[in-house]
Amino acid sequence: MMSSIPETTAFSPLSVLIIGGGLSGIAIAHELVAIQKSNIKNHNISPRWHLLESQNYIGGRIKSDNITKQIDMGGAWIWPSQQKIKKLIRDLKLTTIRQCEEDDGRVRIQGGASRIIEGMTARLNDQCITLSATVIECVKMDNAVKVTFVTGLSNISDSTVPPQQHVVYTERIVCTVPPRMSLPPLIKWDPPLSSAKMMAQKQTNTWMASVTKVMFMYHKKHWDVSWLIDMKRRIRFYRNGPVFDLYDSCFEEVDHSNVYAFTVFALLDWKDQKNCDLPQRDERSASVILNHLISIAPSQSSSFQTTHQYPSVQSETWMPQYAFYFVHHWSQVKSISDDPRPEFVGLHPRPNPTLSQPEWKSANGNNMVYFAGTESDLRSPGLMEGALGSAYRVIEEFKETWL
Repeated sequence: MMSSIPETTAFSPLSVLIIGGGLSGIAIAHELVAIQKSNIKNHNISPRWHLLESQNYIGGRIKSDNITKQIDMGGAWIWPSQQKIKKLIRDLKLTTIRQCEEDDGRVRIQGGASRIIEGMTARLNDQCITLSATVIECVKMDNAVKVTFVTGLSNISDSTVPPQQHVVYTERIVCTVPPRMSLPPLIKWDPPLSSAKMMAQKQTNTWMASVTKVMFMYHKKHWDVSWLIDMKRRIRFYRNGPVFDLYDSCFEEVDHSNVYAFTVFALLDWKDQKNCDLPQRDERSASVILNHLISIAPSQSSSFQTTHQYPSVQSETWMPQYAFYFVHHWSQVKSISDDPRPEFVGLHPRPNPTLSQPEWKSANGNNMVYFAGTESDLRSPGLMEGALGSAYRVIEEFKETWL
């Protein structure tokens, strides 16, 4: 999905430029399209928008594995009180599955949370989305913002596709990237954002940024709810390895899709990953995590003897050999994490009104820079509900200006 770069000038700018194509960014684009189609009486509003995403895919921290395309490697859960995302799920005609080993009523989306992204993106114009586009500078003008971005950075090793610099002008920016990832020098703001804003951005932990998620898939399901609950308790009791949570990620109870898997959250010791290429790193990560699980598993696994540092075969008395595994290191995603060697999971984001405040005023007195993204939500930061909440907040602020 590589669109043409929109033609703009300082006197003919976009209405809205969205920086970041995660759940917040796509939700804002989705709402702007709805506004375009609504034909609000006597106003004929038709906002001209464009979205820039630095990765080569849409979704941000909503991502599925590369094997089944169904298992969540990022955000996954929805709780009973989260009405915004539940409404969107109904609108997209998606279904949910209860997370049975949890007692708080949480559910996940049948087929993975990426179905939300796919459903909304299907309603958008591909020509309004540019992938592999990294914003490097935003400059305030009288009634527009000059935005400089670079495309082709992901292909920098390919001499036939050199990076290219582009400029667009827009009346409004919505910055949906994690707060720390919009600080200088990653994005230069001229004039600088307020000191209060930059301090809040710096102090806000990025949801998922330190986490490695690993999915282990099997030919049949060899665990039940009791086993999962027991293992979760053991993980929290022993606290002697990288895994800090696990959950069932099967789908067979709903549609007999034969996806038998469980997924773990882990904080890896990155000193152990030194000088590894990607396949070695993923294999080593999976082995370290399995060793941890085996070490705390119920007593039937105690007969397993580790014959070398990273065994490729698990104990037959504990679980059969997995069919596949998939590893995703969020700390290695440059648009998400500012620390590729995290030592702590970090605190969950908390509501901070400063993160949601607009910046810069145009000569006409209108706000020019808005902030969305789950960390900026005032009700559910660090959750998919918060990503939507922040997007809808910005849309309501736009409507106040346009109407």
